[in-house]
Amino acid sequence: MFNPAMEKISLSPIVAISEEVNRKVSETGKEFILFQRGEIGFQTPQYIIDALEDALKQGLTKYPISGGHIKLKNAIIKKLSIFNNINSLDPDNIVVVHGGQEGLQLVFKLFEGQKAVGFAPVWSCVLENFVPYSRTDFKQIPLEKDFSINYKLLEEEITDAAFLYLNSPHNPTGKIFSKEEVEKIVEICRRYGTYILSDEAYERITFDGKKHFSPMQSDYENIIGVYTFSKTYAMTGWRLGFVCGNSKAIKAYATVKDNSDSGQFRAIQKASIVALNHLEITERTVAKYSRRFNLLVAALNEVGFNARKPKGSFYIYVKAPVGTEGGKVFNSASEFSEFLITESLISTVPWDDAGKYIRFSVTFEAGTEEKEVEVINEMKRRMKLLRLNF
Repeated sequence: MFNPAMEKISLSPIVAISEEVNRKVSETGKEFILFQRGEIGFQTPQYIIDALEDALKQGLTKYPISGGHIKLKNAIIKKLSIFNNINSLDPDNIVVVHGGQEGLQLVFKLFEGQKAVGFAPVWSCVLENFVPYSRTDFKQIPLEKDFSINYKLLEEEITDAAFLYLNSPHNPTGKIFSKEEVEKIVEICRRYGTYILSDEAYERITFDGKKHFSPMQSDYENIIGVYTFSKTYAMTGWRLGFVCGNSKAIKAYATVKDNSDSGQFRAIQKASIVALNHLEITERTVAKYSRRFNLLVAALNEVGFNARKPKGSFYIYVKAPVGTEGGKVFNSASEFSEFLITESLISTVPWDDAGKYIRFSVTFEAGTEEKEVEVINEMKRRMKLLRLNF
């Protein structure tokens, strides 16, 4: 009776673990250390909140313009030009959406039933939501152990693919695809007319002098970029993002979007223009998380993991002690992750389908640098009590 595609959609492990932890906190009252979500650990800047209040006072509560207000679109074009060196777009090339997740989901739906490829490990929501929702035949191309690209395998799979899903900076590994890698990917896709779906949610969260390079800087038309306000501006709960590109796919996308929800709340759109005009929030975010990464990588290595600082995003992606001899033997990353929740009140996200890895996020809440050190030291103390065997 029901649409079988809808019945195949499942809850993302990230959300499932968060809900499990919230339930256990309520039941036990115990203090968990939360490393599972990509939720920025501080509030939306006050100047953005003030802009929203002003917009509400101005009465911006009526139906919005489908696809986004022209002033917001122009602010987006300015941002793309200055930060991304993308200068080929006009307002008709941009569609404002309810966050990056909706943006990605609807692009997948545009190519319903066709083959798509993406680099593994892949963000869990792609597999649990977008793929079943769009009935996409999704083929994963594993990154090498050093997260480099197997171009031979990529070309073998891309010959009959409708699109390539590219996420950089990458969730969960923290890899930034270099300018050379992106240009080679674009050239391969151009050869076969394959679209590129470029997920750039973490574009501003990069470390140690590394920079994000967007495939949309190329002159290849078949690229659809998806962006969000969530990570850069601490606006996760505001649910705002945008999709852009030069191809005819954007026109089709706009039509689908207009008929699905008719647009985003006008007051939030106006406040987002203010967000785009400020850069200091990004600088503070990057400095804070760079410091946390240094502390957490050192702590994880001290207890036995082989951790390294990522180039971008919020995450440390490490091999779980799966299948080890002596002590407790874990059969999967999920089993190990559940063990950490139960025995140490530490929440992480498992990646069983990508070689038994787990992901730590540095976006845990800690109001001061002293508190950050305290949280990480407490994690280290609890881990040492487990006497893990790697």
